[in-house]
Amino acid sequence: MMKILDKVQAVINQHELKPIDIDDTGTIPNVYIYLSLYPEMAKQFEPEKNDSYLLRRYKDHIPRGWYGFDIGSPVVPCWSTIIEEVLDICLEADPMFEIHQIKMKFGGIRFYCSSETIEDLHDVESLIENKLWDEKLIY
Repeated sequence: MMKILDKVQAVINQHELKPIDIDDTGTIPNVYIYLSLYPEMAKQFEPEKNDSYLLRRYKDHIPRGWYGFDIGSPVVPCWSTIIEEVLDICLEADPMFEIHQIKMKFGGIRFYCSSETIEDLHDVESLIENKLWDEKLIY
């Protein structure tokens, strides 16, 4: 068995994660309304690496019956890079690591994976859910 939580925390710490700031007045409650008012700003909420890229990169680790990735957009762009770095740590620890679902839900990333080797995978899932979350992404 192997633990990876410290490595995952180090990856997250490398990124400046701060709350989404879209409205100084407090009248726009979320990114979805903001983008309906300012569609030209959509680029700032596109992931650095989209679902198609992640699906192609990790297709051999998504078992039959699971869809793998549904992060979509809008999102904090660096989140996809963090996810990729975390997945690489997982695969280094366990080459048989499985990706079931990594998706956006309730304003944050949900990370559902499986490993027979990674002892603290549930702690990693919780860390990702707590760190890759923003109230402005709740619609």
